[in-house]
Amino acid sequence: MEKQLAFYVSASYEMDPECELLGQLLAGLSKSVKWIIKRTPGRYERGNPDLEALRSSQFYLILLGMDIVAPIGVELTAARGADLTIFAYRSLSVLSSPAAAVFARDARLRWESYLTAQEFIERLEKALTTQILQGSPGYGLELADLEELAERMQVIEKKGKERSGEERQGSPMAGGAGRGGVILPKS
Repeated sequence: MEKQLAFYVSASYEMDPECELLGQLLAGLSKSVKWIIKRTPGRYERGNPDLEALRSSQFYLILLGMDIVAPIGVELTAARGADLTIFAYRSLSVLSSPAAAVFARDARLRWESYLTAQEFIERLEKALTTQILQGSPGYGLELADLEELAERMQVIEKKGKERSGEERQGSPMAGGAGRGGVILPKS
């Protein structure tokens, strides 16, 4: 049975590498889940955020880099109003603009910081896997998928213990869903 879950991402164009990695992560997360990814309209797209898609999502991700762009504040307010699971990540690899610094301070979010896109996706994978496992059966995943995620979590935790104290390095891979998309379940 196919299950559909949705992620809404608030991010400026500078966060494209992180969004590409998100698409790749979701594509490999569960064999029976169809993922829908929607994102803040791009800098050349003239339009309002897709608040209907945001409200129908299960997960909301906000990525903050050098600057904050409209309509991320509106999207955050809508995500809170829809009571979505919120993941908030902030890049420390760039100097924040004064507007971004004020937004980060006043947003009342628990920001997870990271230096590289690879570090971001590793942290998000752990947080998302934990959320899905703790939120089940609310997400409607099959028992086999939950068992697979539990095994994956053990690997993530083992990898984290092995890496503790090491410097993390990585570069973003290409071919994800940087501007949004649909990830179909594996047949």
